[in-house]
Amino acid sequence: MDAFLLPTDRTALLKRLSERMAPHGDMLAGLSPSAKGADLQRVWGETAPTEGQPLMLYVHVPFCVSRCAFCGFYAHRTDEVALEAYTGRLLREIAREADRGAFTAKPVDVVYFGGGTPTALSAEQLRRVIGAIYERFNVAPDVEFTVEGRIYGFDDERVRACLESGVTRFSFGIQSFQTELRRSLGRRNSREELLARLEAIKGMCGERIALVADLIYGLPGQTQEQWLEENIKTVHASALDGVDLYSLKVFPGLPLAKRMEREGWSEEERAARHAAACAWLEAQGWRQLSCTHWGRNALERNRYNHWAKTGADIVPFGCGAGGFVGDWSFMQTGDLEAWGRAVEAGEKPLGTAMRKPAGHRLRAKLTDQMERGVFIPDDFPGTDFSPLLENWEKAGVWASLPDGTMRLTRLGEYYQAKLSAMLSGYFFASRPDAFEAMRAAARAMKLGGE
Repeated sequence: MDAFLLPTDRTALLKRLSERMAPHGDMLAGLSPSAKGADLQRVWGETAPTEGQPLMLYVHVPFCVSRCAFCGFYAHRTDEVALEAYTGRLLREIAREADRGAFTAKPVDVVYFGGGTPTALSAEQLRRVIGAIYERFNVAPDVEFTVEGRIYGFDDERVRACLESGVTRFSFGIQSFQTELRRSLGRRNSREELLARLEAIKGMCGERIALVADLIYGLPGQTQEQWLEENIKTVHASALDGVDLYSLKVFPGLPLAKRMEREGWSEEERAARHAAACAWLEAQGWRQLSCTHWGRNALERNRYNHWAKTGADIVPFGCGAGGFVGDWSFMQTGDLEAWGRAVEAGEKPLGTAMRKPAGHRLRAKLTDQMERGVFIPDDFPGTDFSPLLENWEKAGVWASLPDGTMRLTRLGEYYQAKLSAMLSGYFFASRPDAFEAMRAAARAMKLGGE
């Protein structure tokens, strides 16, 4: 089990945590062989809501007006004809699933329109798709209904369409408030335009819709001072109700990756930016909802991001959408033409359906705790965590509280995803039954078995 212990020397620790995921964590994240062909429809046809879990709907809109320099998810350029055709097929997919009836009785707790850029849809298209969700499903009165998008092009007509149709949350990919840096990344609005538009949207929506934004630190050309002074403090001065703070992820092959190779970047500097931002927001009275997410007030609940990590059911709609139901993980085809053909044929347009590995619910519980910056050893009986607890505390990634709970430090929050994978590996490697199940799944994947 020594593989899960961490160096206590800071330089060695940063180097260790900067490496790829711990091997046992990666194994646990793997899934058994996927269902194929007709089996996809059979597996989906047998799905039903999981008792005791929230029910969420995810709607994917894979269109963007342009590709940003940091984005590894770009699929299709915005096109009016293509968007209208997509909307019609999306409505057919929603209607077909509603007619099946498996997910129409249980209240829907969360709806999330992601992408891509859902705000690329016209106001009329937004009304039709949002209206279909409310008409065909049992949407809970306190639903968190998010529409993700860009400030650019999100005009008053679109805002009103969302507001009047029942949306409760807007999530904007702002990434940075620095005008020149934004322009270098392919973003169009200036700092002043962003702030003015956020204020205008908040004026239209008031307390009926939460405004949330993503910010990225570690962008090329951004200094530590600019990160805090021109971004974090701007969030507090803006009309935003919530903010996600993300470290830049560099996707191989993109121009930004080459620039980062030339200019270099420091893991320790990024960790310092996370810590500085969190300290400042906390001092201003913001609530930390996860290791990366902060809310200014009760409007921001962050339900989708939270429940997606805890084993909640997520029913996918749209080209490239992913979801989870019960013991299965689903991914719809990302091929727009194939997706359209499947919808027209009256089929669920799945690309893969994969059974989750043994112990996935325990892993979800562990991941949920770590996402919230804590680990409660007593919730996982039968495992001796004491060597790990002591070692990680000496390494400075968490600290023990009087009740036995381990609380991640700011450094631990920065590395939370990797630490969570390592902790999962430690837990399951210490349980022969679960470890053997993981090994069997890994062998099956390697051999391509059924």
